Amino acid sequence: MPLRRLCQSLAFAACLASPLAAVEAGQPTPEFLAEKAQLEEMITSRQLDLFELQFIPGKLGRVVMRDRAGRDHIFNYLTFSIRNQATVDPAQLATRAKGYNEVLQAIAQQYEMAKVDSEGGVKLKIDGVEGQDGVILERTEGKLRTRTVSLTAQASDEDGTRIRLLDEPPGSGPQEQYAFPDLGEPTSAKVIQRIHERVEEVEGRKLLSAEALRSYKLPPFDGVTRVEAPDITDPAHDTHGWLVGEAHVVLLFPRLSDYGDRFTIQINGLCNKMRFRHPAIEAGKPENYFQTRVLRRTMVLDYLRPGDEFFRDLDRFELSRHGYRWVESFQRTDIKRTAAYAKYFLSNIADEKGVLNEAVKDQFWPYYDEQRAANDKLPDLKAGLTQ
Repeated sequence: MPLRRLCQSLAFAACLASPLAAVEAGQPTPEFLAEKAQLEEMITSRQLDLFELQFIPGKLGRVVMRDRAGRDHIFNYLTFSIRNQATVDPAQLATRAKGYNEVLQAIAQQYEMAKVDSEGGVKLKIDGVEGQDGVILERTEGKLRTRTVSLTAQASDEDGTRIRLLDEPPGSGPQEQYAFPDLGEPTSAKVIQRIHERVEEVEGRKLLSAEALRSYKLPPFDGVTRVEAPDITDPAHDTHGWLVGEAHVVLLFPRLSDYGDRFTIQINGLCNKMRFRHPAIEAGKPENYFQTRVLRRTMVLDYLRPGDEFFRDLDRFELSRHGYRWVESFQRTDIKRTAAYAKYFLSNIADEKGVLNEAVKDQFWPYYDEQRAANDKLPDLKAGLTQ
């Protein structure tokens, strides 16, 4: 859970726990914050999509570099292009938007203070409250904006560790309850300038590394406008002629296994959609975060490479399939614990009638003090409530 979202969630819970005496100063009242928090919890639980960039696969190849001692070093590389445009079919997007709008209308009918605002994009707002404090939800799917992309990638073959074969029957051991991916000789993408330049020579074009892509701005893609930077002294000259909103990228991998026939490459960062799966939550208790599983929307590419381990330079990688998939993402227990307790306090700090739950309130402040001790970026909410 992002730190900003955590702070916002815990601040809402704290505001519910103590009254605010700032109504005269134009600040939101506790009743307003309570209803807003309830609406936000309801909406965020619907797993609304955010963004998903278009991905165009290129080539999985290899280059050989010789060092000063005369030894050859083999590196594999993957080229592809990304575009800042919606990947959902327009008809499907329209269907989702219809259902989305129906949900907002239903909420507006249930809560008198909630109003649907369609000016500048569909939003759910609090009637009579100006600014961002009055916005409960703003639809972001299909709403293009300038973005930067931070990618991580990992390649592995089909062999795995074979640890599952030790179980009786295979695959029934206790390790199955954890999201440990069983990968065969995993190789993470690297940024090595000399190898990068060699790949550009082979491909005959400028390619951005994952590091350069982090600072390369991608405006909305329209398929017509191109980057105009004819001056060779212009830092943007390398991308002269590229379509605006499109980037051509290369990922470098240290030598992939010579013994593998099937390779899988996973790329994270092209999409920010996530799903959470956990057992049923007992009333008045946090969710079982030990068994919570987090799935990330990941670009997965499957390649085939026929032949044996000899003369691998003659064997070519063949793309068998690619696309976005839901892939289990291993998350540290402390991160899952933080998310579980944030949801717990938001759901139990007060009942449906707004009556404060004293027992939960007594649990909240020691927990929050513990979090502040571990993270000095969290604000001192107690001081803010007593001012």
